[in-house]
Amino acid sequence: MKYKDIIKDIKSKNFKKLYLFYGKETYLLDNVIKVFKESLNHSLLDFNYSILDGREITMDLLLSNVETLPFMDDRRIIIVKEFELLKNKRKNFTEEDENNLIDYLKNTPQQSTLVFIVYGDIDKRRKLVKELIKQGIVINCDRLDSTELFKWTKNRFEKENVDIGRQEIMYFLNIEDYQNKTSNKTLSDLENQIIKIASFTGKGNTVTKEVIDKLSSKKIENDIFKLIDAIGNKNSSLSMKILNDMILEGESPLMILSMIGRQFRIIIQSKQLQKVGYSSNVIAQKINVHPYVVTKALNQGKNFNNEVIVKLLNEVLDADFSIKNGLIKDTLALEIIISKFCV
Repeated sequence: MKYKDIIKDIKSKNFKKLYLFYGKETYLLDNVIKVFKESLNHSLLDFNYSILDGREITMDLLLSNVETLPFMDDRRIIIVKEFELLKNKRKNFTEEDENNLIDYLKNTPQQSTLVFIVYGDIDKRRKLVKELIKQGIVINCDRLDSTELFKWTKNRFEKENVDIGRQEIMYFLNIEDYQNKTSNKTLSDLENQIIKIASFTGKGNTVTKEVIDKLSSKKIENDIFKLIDAIGNKNSSLSMKILNDMILEGESPLMILSMIGRQFRIIIQSKQLQKVGYSSNVIAQKINVHPYVVTKALNQGKNFNNEVIVKLLNEVLDADFSIKNGLIKDTLALEIIISKFCV
């Protein structure tokens, strides 16, 4: 079965007893949890819905949750996130526990639905994984293919009450580069861009290529490149202008801070890997970014020694903490960092 068919079944309350969802697309995994939760009577969630940390759970706690009868409903749902025995780890479970669990899963209570969620890969060699494949529904939540991605994007724009044509959708997806193997973009990233574009466009209006260009994440990335170039060249006035322009265009200062931190992490990683002999393409594969980003990072790295980069990254962390705890205004925090490193 496909992901969309499973979601449809859950929404229709057509439950199976066992599920395993895994993969790198966190948006899809989080949506599974949301749909399961919404399938139950909201007023009875405290009794009929449990979400457990699979890295800390014990055998007794797991079984007691599955064995607990639903209250004033015909279904109880138990979500177990990051269960260690699905990832070739063994902290709280012995091999005997694993074998007992496998036997138990062959005959779980009819009124209980047990759902395993793994953010990343599973170990398909494990006996438990093989049993789940045999007894339940196992779905790999990886990147959407081109057809699924187009449909998802179209539906997501429609949900924001804006019109968008086929050509504009294709243009948006091409710019966002979600399907590039070296891209670390997720559906959550695309959703954030869609919300931003829809908000700028206005309900009932039509999304244009010009708006997509104006608000694209590639433009933001290029603006960050320009900002870091200006800081590296000790050009305080240009740095401040780029920062203010980004804020005027609606970018969140906290997001700008995060992007600055990300780029400097890429710079120091790229420099270190180049030092031991790796090419730009190999570095790109190792740190999961586009080769162009590595090339840009290595060029920018010529303006910053490692000591300065570490100091700047610490400043970014401190600023992030201070902003989130209301100790300083976000724009001021960015201006202080720029001023410090432009001297």
